[in-house]
Amino acid sequence: MKTINTKTLAMAFASLFLFSCERNADQDLVEPMQVNQQSELVGYDPSTCNLVQSMGTGALPRHVNLIEEDGLIMTVTAQRRGHNGKYLPATEGLLLDPRDPATDLTNPFDAQMLGMFGGILTVPDETGTKANRDGGRVIMDFAPVGVVTMKTMVFTDVAAEDKGSKVELYSRNGQLLHQREIPTGAKNSAVIVSFGNIPGVAKAIVTFGDERSKVGSGAIARLQLCVDGQGRYDETRYRAVHTLWLEYTGEQPANVTVKSVQEGNSGDVLFEAKGMKPGTAFKIAGSQANPLVNPLGELLEIRTQRGEKQLIPVNADHNASLKKRYGSFRVIEARCSDYPLKLEE
Repeated sequence: MKTINTKTLAMAFASLFLFSCERNADQDLVEPMQVNQQSELVGYDPSTCNLVQSMGTGALPRHVNLIEEDGLIMTVTAQRRGHNGKYLPATEGLLLDPRDPATDLTNPFDAQMLGMFGGILTVPDETGTKANRDGGRVIMDFAPVGVVTMKTMVFTDVAAEDKGSKVELYSRNGQLLHQREIPTGAKNSAVIVSFGNIPGVAKAIVTFGDERSKVGSGAIARLQLCVDGQGRYDETRYRAVHTLWLEYTGEQPANVTVKSVQEGNSGDVLFEAKGMKPGTAFKIAGSQANPLVNPLGELLEIRTQRGEKQLIPVNADHNASLKKRYGSFRVIEARCSDYPLKLEE
């Protein structure tokens, strides 16, 4: 898991912060972190297409059921967890001011260094005006834009008593693509969680506190992602493909085996699944440490128990590009660098 506790960044950014203060001493005051869209923002991924961190405009606190920012549109609902462990009826999410001490979810250092200049998204309590402390979840639905590739989320105030907090990412068919526990930190501190490019995400559910617990709080301060079809795409395979996300599109469940093929000889089994349901997405990945050695081989060979065989070229080839579909398998995303490859129809 790639996480960064912002306390470890204090010394690294102290001199930069002091220099910035001296440089701007004779200038008009500006809002903090005006570089929020650039690489100077702590934890910023330069391959991000859509950066969501102000959570819209308007007075804070306020309720929200739709967030639109930087090319992303998502619907938002929230649910408090009842004393019996079941979730109460859905409500709107709550946006709080991270710089208001009454919010009690952030500290001034993290708010400054992570560019929390807008609202932070959380579960409202029974009054609807403060963050819920008894466990709950925020549901973000990306249906208005289709699906996204999830890169990074920033959370705040997931403390020791909130252990068991998690993020779940789902496909448009309801398949759980990825689940990640959110690391805990000091009260009011922030943590950056990197997902390493998970495409095809239609819905994200953030749960605060272990679902068997009657406590749990926290907030979402930033999303970094790419809406499907947006952002930069590499035109050619100048290096071997190191990551592929595929979706099985057949009509019946199938046993699926994926092997690497090198110089005409089948190599290792890279993936195997029995009874794969239509609409299931899966990932094939090799090491990026040495671009000259491709553990995926020259080709990927996909077979099913029905005799279907598909070959997907994954070697470096300037003159060819991958297709969007190979028989009963759709290529969701392919990468030979930090950016997804452009796919042929």
